[in-house]
Amino acid sequence: MKQGVAFPILRVVGGAIFVLAGVIAYTGITLGVAAALVLVIGGAAVLVIALVGHRPRAFDIAVFIISLLVLGGVSAGYTAGPTVVTYSATRAQLHSSVISLTVSASTGSVSVGFTNRTDFAYQVKFTNPLWFSPPGGTGVDSVTNSTANGTFNLNVGAAWSAVSVLLGRGYLLDVKVTTGTGSVSLVAPRNQALRNISLYSSTGSVSAQMDSLAITGLVLRADTGSVSLVSGNLGAAGQRVPVTLTASTGSIDMRVSLAAQDAVSLTASTGLGSISQSLNGFTVTQNSRTNLVATAGDISTAPRSFVISATASLGSVNLNANFVSG
Repeated sequence: MKQGVAFPILRVVGGAIFVLAGVIAYTGITLGVAAALVLVIGGAAVLVIALVGHRPRAFDIAVFIISLLVLGGVSAGYTAGPTVVTYSATRAQLHSSVISLTVSASTGSVSVGFTNRTDFAYQVKFTNPLWFSPPGGTGVDSVTNSTANGTFNLNVGAAWSAVSVLLGRGYLLDVKVTTGTGSVSLVAPRNQALRNISLYSSTGSVSAQMDSLAITGLVLRADTGSVSLVSGNLGAAGQRVPVTLTASTGSIDMRVSLAAQDAVSLTASTGLGSISQSLNGFTVTQNSRTNLVATAGDISTAPRSFVISATASLGSVNLNANFVSG
């Protein structure tokens, strides 16, 4: 007598677990509840099989085990797709007019921008591009802050995440950004008060688009990548303010309009590359394919002056500078 096909209990239960895992991945669940679900569902399936005397096929057992593993992994915190975590503060929560921002990222790009929202102090957003996120987010992203001598110190750390920092207008700002692998960018609106800016990437491009009438120091450096500085109005806060652009392997592009009252000493060099320049208001004393020296005014007597250096070991240097009235 021919027997009927046995009902595939484990395959049905496994399919239901896959559906449940999808719901959990969307809604989220705690680790304790996840462990309980795996134990209850697995135990119930074993009891049903024992009571009905069912002999599951190898394929059904495999489906069931895989579904339990997926459920355990998803509910324990491994969710598909990039994760985004945001920290923010309002202007009312910040009792300081000076912000010192420090960002340190191991692998990931860093961008710093501004908003015109009057109630806004800052927002830090981490975006983890990995296809999974361990429990508790990346476990390495951090935002800490402290206030000392009237300065609000905002410290941001990241390993795998890209970092985006959005700042409110009206604060006096210092920025220091370092990243191992990824680009670094700063875009600041006109009349934003910037003081000391340092942007560095070991492997990635570095760019700054900014205006400041009282900069105290500016350093843009990329070990492997291009460096770009664009400014429509850049003024020195005092004497011999350093502006240093360095690209070990990559090009340098500087396009700036400097305050008319500021004196300038400008030097540029490249190892394997060339230097192009358009320097209005400068006296060029040396101009070869690999070296350039130019001056404007007398930095030894001027109350406000710049010392600008652009160095590319393996790449070209393009310098475009002129003077505008403040």
